[in-house]
Amino acid sequence: DFQGKPVVVIFFLGHGCLHCAEQIKSFGGMAKEFEAAGIQLIAISSDDMPGLKQSIDDYKDGPIPMPLVADSALEIFKAYRCYDDFEQQPLHGTFFIDGSGQVRWQDINYQPFNDPKFLLGEAKRLMGL
Repeated sequence: DFQGKPVVVIFFLGHGCLHCAEQIKSFGGMAKEFEAAGIQLIAISSDDMPGLKQSIDDYKDGPIPMPLVADSALEIFKAYRCYDDFEQQPLHGTFFIDGSGQVRWQDINYQPFNDPKFLLGEAKRLMGL
């Protein structure tokens, strides 16, 4: 669905992570600015479908303005290296992927990246806008 389009991909640790909820709220609050720049947002959760539904129910600012994906098997997390093999646990990850599918910026960490304004500016710079 995102092929050929710039996208920010957010890996979050589900409804039980307060910092992740804050991150989704921060990025959701700037969804229109990302859209105006031609950049789509998507968030991938380590939750299963009931947990993902809980994240949706906990979001109090109306509908979450980005698609959410459940990845309880952590297959996508592992494909993007948002998984600590030693600790055997998923990690937070935020990626900017350009329209040709190249990862142009990434942050993988134990804490979620929560500066959407910076990432929007960086994505625009990387796209030459």
